[in-house]
Amino acid sequence: MVSVAAREQAPDGAEPEPQRVFLGSASGLTPQRLRSRRYLRLSRDLYVLGGTELDVRVRADAAVLALPDAVPCLFTAALLTRLPVDDDGLIHLARSRTAARSERIGVRVHRTPVEADEQIDVAGLPVADGPRTFVDLASRLDLERLVAVGDVVLRRYGAQTLADAVARRPRRPGLALARMALPLLDAGADSPAETRARLRLHAAGFRALRHGVVIRDEAGEWLAAPDLADDVARVAVQHDGWLHVIGKPRQRISDLARDEVSRQADWEVVVSTARDDAQPHLLLAKVTAAYRRAARLRGGHVLPPHLR
Repeated sequence: MVSVAAREQAPDGAEPEPQRVFLGSASGLTPQRLRSRRYLRLSRDLYVLGGTELDVRVRADAAVLALPDAVPCLFTAALLTRLPVDDDGLIHLARSRTAARSERIGVRVHRTPVEADEQIDVAGLPVADGPRTFVDLASRLDLERLVAVGDVVLRRYGAQTLADAVARRPRRPGLALARMALPLLDAGADSPAETRARLRLHAAGFRALRHGVVIRDEAGEWLAAPDLADDVARVAVQHDGWLHVIGKPRQRISDLARDEVSRQADWEVVVSTARDDAQPHLLLAKVTAAYRRAARLRGGHVLPPHLR
């Protein structure tokens, strides 16, 4: 964490340079110098060096510098620990219920302290860990977005740790949604788009589609690992996001080759795109058609119950 009073060494006679984020009152700089273009004022007594990118880490460092008893939580903790959420433009801090009130521009204080065993160190900054963040976000996200966060937390911490975090705070807002999300989590998802596809397909009745299925050739050699697959019906779903579509030609060629070898191994491959993500009925129609083709080859028993 950024030190309050630390300043870089400077040659004799030169003005010491503050750290990237600093308190003006502890910097040794005069008010006139602090008003220069060399420094940017974030809020009362909080400054950064001019030209500093005001990303979430810099803003969190500044907020904790002003409120050293606080711990980043909610969206801020999620962003700092690389959980899939959007930046809402605020720095969320958890403080004790008895802490003195303090209003800061761009900072939202929550009177829900994060205990020591609910914290994780992120490059010197203690923040709320994944399970605690999952519970906190349950009051702010819808089910799909919460499950996308939970998929990552499950992969990192395990099911029991996550369940314990939910049970630990029985009166938290959003707890009903957190409990609803737990059985829907799957550590095999690699992106929020994969999570959304899984949830939507399962809700539509395609529950045999799952993560972790490997497509192999007749000799048992690895061919592909689809995002979702039904190894009985031999139906696979691959999600190609914008990076796959507009990325490097080598990536696109690799995607096409992946799908072709899967089809040559007698698999029905459905390619889902951002358009299908935005209009879920398109994905459901594609998957339905793939299952019907599979049934013509392998028999009606491979169809999910709602298509029989």
